[in-house]
Formats: sequence, C-alpha cells, structure tokens
Amino acid sequence: MPFRVALTFDAEHPDRPHRPDGTASVIGSLGAAGVPATFFLQGRWVEAQPDLARAIARGDHLVGNHSFYHARMPLLTPAGLRSDVRAAERVIRRVTGVDPRPWFRCPFGAGTDDPTIRAGLDRLGYRETSWDVDVEDWRIGATGRGVAHEVIDRVTAIGDGAVVLLHPWTRASGRAVPWIIDGLREAGATFVRLDALS
Repeated sequence: MPFRVALTFDAEHPDRPHRPDGTASVIGSLGAAGVPATFFLQGRWVEAQPDLARAIARGDHLVGNHSFYHARMPLLTPAGLRSDVRAAERVIRRVTGVDPRPWFRCPFGAGTDDPTIRAGLDRLGYRETSWDVDVEDWRIGATGRGVAHEVIDRVTAIGDGAVVLLHPWTRASGRAVPWIIDGLREAGATFVRLDALS
C-alpha cells in the first residue's frame, strides 16, 4: 500500500567525527533521485557554509530553522530564545533568500514537549517539528547499510506520514541515503516535504 515519508536533515556544525563532504553528498543523492526533503539549518552553519545552504534552498527542499547556536532551548531565557531563533532566521534569509518560518526543530530535541518553549516559538511564528524515526546516525559505529536498514524497517512499520531524522554530515548517512530511497520506494513510499504532511 502506498505511503508518504518525509526525510528531514539537521544541517549543523558536527560535534563528532564526520564526513567533510557529507552534506554535499546528501544533496547530490537527493537531487539525482528527484527526492524532496526538509533541511533544518543552524544559523552559524549557514554562515560557515553559505554555498551548501544556497544549494539546499535551490533544490526542491523545504528549509527550516535549527537555531543559531545549537543550544538546548530549555537552557535559554525567553529573551535568549528570541534572540537565538531570530539570529538564525536573519542569516538563513540573507544567505538563501528563504524564510524558514514556520518550521523549527529544537537542537537535540530538547524543549520539543516544553509548553514554555513551544509558546515562545509560536510567538515568533514557528512551530516545533519533531520526528518519528531517529536511528542515531551520528553514533561512532553507525554504518550506511545499518542506518538504511533501520530507517526502512522503522518507516515501513509506522506507515503513512513517518518523519525521519538524519544528519547529513555523518559518515553513515551520506552512504545510507541512496539505499534508503531505493528501499523505501520498493516498499511503496512517496517522498514528501514536511509541508505536504501538514
């Protein structure tokens, strides 16, 4: 039976061993397969990688806000949250020409279920966007095949509307994305951006 799946990527400064060309590889794999995705961009990452940020925006991808500093949102004061989110929004708009509102993802998922954080984001024109499938592709021992198999298994178990969290900088995800696309297509998946699931 056909079902929709949204691949989402948190584009941020890596804090673990990573593949330097990982994000470019993921963008290329998505483009070659004609798959739209959703990218949550960290503001400082956009400043450091403007060409990659523009490449994401030029594709058929949805752009969201992943904060400026990639801090855990509950650690910020209300004023700090406002400042961080707006700083990321400004740089994303300046570099890519795209307004990331209303799409926001809390770094580390910290604050996803916090009513205060959600209310603060709402006042800024955002809604927190979580995920259904997180295979921890950032783990040191994660492999492309392992990430792909786990994503395929978990998405097919959930069915229509599954949202997958991946990180384009990891060594595993850059290799996994083509296998994920092929495997889920064979299972009947259609790939959509998050705005198609709203």
